[in-house]
Amino acid sequence: MITEEAKLKEARFSRIRRLKRLLRPLPRRATLHKYPILNMFTVAARKRAYLWSFRSSEVVPALYAGSILTFMPLYGMQLPLAFCAAIIFRVNLPVLAGLQLISNPITIPFIYWMTYMTGDFFLSIFGGLNPVINISSQIEQSDLLLKSIRNMSAMVGGGMIIGYFTGFISSIVYRVMVKRATKTYDNLKAIQKEKESSTASVDKSSSLQNI
Repeated sequence: MITEEAKLKEARFSRIRRLKRLLRPLPRRATLHKYPILNMFTVAARKRAYLWSFRSSEVVPALYAGSILTFMPLYGMQLPLAFCAAIIFRVNLPVLAGLQLISNPITIPFIYWMTYMTGDFFLSIFGGLNPVINISSQIEQSDLLLKSIRNMSAMVGGGMIIGYFTGFISSIVYRVMVKRATKTYDNLKAIQKEKESSTASVDKSSSLQNI
């Protein structure tokens, strides 16, 4: 029969193994030099402990910043910007950079369509620019410029809205996971402490009997 202590240990080690699998493809202190552009800042990054900390104070802001950056129309520049954001906001770099993997050549069309539609919806509600392109013998350049500005505004605004709510949901999930992990660790420590106390009591009793 598996003891409660063994179950708690297995649950703890299982979480550690899952975390290591998740972190494997992400920029880490030991592998940062392998990433283009980021490798130029390897020495400086390794000296900043907050970039590698998994405390809530470093991870939760990274989830928000990383989620918003993921949905911005900045594909190709996201990883360097993620590094800069991690330095500026003093947050976890692997989490912030890892979220940028959501935008890739496969998902980009859907992400950009989704951010545009979301931003366009809110712009139409709050009276954003909605120019009508004038097609005659010559297309007015001002109409094209206004249309481009509105499209970009829709994508940026939509990206911020979706990114914020993605960060909000992921931060809740992270807090729940931390709470469960902490509870498991505390229960394990309590069992081990009780076990040590019992062992000490037995040893003391044995010593008294031998006197």
